[in-house]
Amino acid sequence: MRHLKIVIALVLTVAAIGASAQNPKGKVRDGNREYKKERFDKAEIEYRKAIEIDSTYYKSHYNLGNTLYRNKNYLEAARQFKTALESNIPDSLQRSRTLHNLGNSYLQQGLADKQNGMENFQQAVNSYQEALKLDPTNNDTRYNLSYALKMLQKAQQQQQQGGGDNNDKNKDQNQQQKQQNQNKDQNKQDQQDQQNQPQDRQDQNQQQKDGKQNKAEQQRKQDAERLLEAVKNNERQTMKEQNQKVQAGKPVKIDKDW
Repeated sequence: MRHLKIVIALVLTVAAIGASAQNPKGKVRDGNREYKKERFDKAEIEYRKAIEIDSTYYKSHYNLGNTLYRNKNYLEAARQFKTALESNIPDSLQRSRTLHNLGNSYLQQGLADKQNGMENFQQAVNSYQEALKLDPTNNDTRYNLSYALKMLQKAQQQQQQGGGDNNDKNKDQNQQQKQQNQNKDQNKQDQQDQQNQPQDRQDQNQQQKDGKQNKAEQQRKQDAERLLEAVKNNERQTMKEQNQKVQAGKPVKIDKDW
């Protein structure tokens, strides 16, 4: 089975040379050096220093987002990409790249957090679509959009199946309660019949009743055990399927320089 991949565009925006002490470009340049050597922790420090100097400089947030992404801090990476988008990005291609990486961050969050996966996959789809509006020729973004749509569809199907499983469990519980009520009514009727019979007949019926009750109790116990085992098997199967889907959809990280 061919594994799907996520094409990742992580590009360092190179700052101009000749920065002063109050200019963030010098710190961005220092961070770029560390990033290229894959010393992402040190690169993060330099980019954050650049943000302290000028929090409106979009390149600092963009490069910090790339660094956080490489450290698998996808939630914070998404925040930095969104901050960069809120800043003044004059170039439409750079804005498209930022949206592309924002989509990657949402997509990775969805793969890691199944409980909120559908919401994150939808955010990834939205980001990729916005990126393609600015750069319709970007095949990497188009590929990632297709992947995010598949994951969103799987998450929706899984949610629907989960609702169906709950309905089946409720149906089984209602059926079991109905059977218990029927057994109570039958026991009540047997007691009334005994009061109108001779003692010998009552003794005989009592023995038959005890046998029936023991058999019924044993049957109810077996039914309950089968129901519990069915629920456990269903949960184990669901977890197995989820793990298989995660493994099958695990992206092969490919860093692409623009």
